[in-house]
Amino acid sequence: MIDLNTLVAVFVFVIGACIGSFLNVVALRGLSGESIVFPPSKCPKCNNKLNWYTNIPIISYCFLGGKCQFCKEHISIQYPVVEFLNALLWLFCFLEFGYTAKTLFLCILASLFIVIAITDFKESVVIDAHTYIIIALGLLYNAVPFGAPFGEAGILQSILGILAGALFFEAAARTGYLFAGTRAFGEGDTLIAMGIGAFFGWKMLFVIIFMSVILQAVLTLPVLFHKSIKEKAYKSAAAYSMLVLCVVFVYLFRIFDVYTIFPLILILLLMVCIMLLWALCTILKDMKNKKETDNFLYLPFGPALVLAGLLAIFFQSEIVGFIKNMFFL
Repeated sequence: MIDLNTLVAVFVFVIGACIGSFLNVVALRGLSGESIVFPPSKCPKCNNKLNWYTNIPIISYCFLGGKCQFCKEHISIQYPVVEFLNALLWLFCFLEFGYTAKTLFLCILASLFIVIAITDFKESVVIDAHTYIIIALGLLYNAVPFGAPFGEAGILQSILGILAGALFFEAAARTGYLFAGTRAFGEGDTLIAMGIGAFFGWKMLFVIIFMSVILQAVLTLPVLFHKSIKEKAYKSAAAYSMLVLCVVFVYLFRIFDVYTIFPLILILLLMVCIMLLWALCTILKDMKNKKETDNFLYLPFGPALVLAGLLAIFFQSEIVGFIKNMFFL
């Protein structure tokens, strides 16, 4: 006989999938400026109103073979992916935090993160209203006893997190004027950081920011390297390769006994410093030569930031341990 917890878990998954379907509407209509209520769900290609049985999350996509029932045009894989992802996140929140108000808050946070990732990835746009909701929910979350997501965050830490997110990202964004004559980050990234700070507090905010930088590097360095090779900008490609080698060399230090092969450690350290300096100078010089219309400076950072936030919901202690391990703490 199926127990109550299993039934509730299935229910949470189904509701999460339904909310995921709505998230697609919120994200895409937010970009187009349409109302999220009217008109009803329709095919984006032929504009025909969808029947209820062709609008069931995940199932309808599979049943229709990924094509519109009217015009037979392909339906974007984004729809079932977002539905399934949101369903999984809601299920994980329930399994991790149980029958608590914390589960509800974090489910809403995860869904808003998904919407922000969609709009930022597709159009490099972060809709302010979505981040304002996160900030407000973060303040409420930490103002009541069931808050304190990871340790004793509390309302003061939440407020400091908002201020830290604003100050840090605005300061970082303006460094772009020194090197490329434009912001290094969009204003939307500042708002995302403020929302994360509101939920997690200022200390965890900086851990999440650092993790997002790692994720961004992992996701974008291969793209930039491929782009440089394609454009025959071999010097830039070499610079990206040097950044990766610097990380490899730093971790080689762990293999050796520092005291027995100290000269080799010094040589490796010197190589790392020279390679890192050359790589950064090359990349910054390349940034100066790019026009504002080039995608180089506008690879969206929001998706990496919200992905780090999602990971922090479930793996906060592991992330902290990983970063401490990186710095030999």
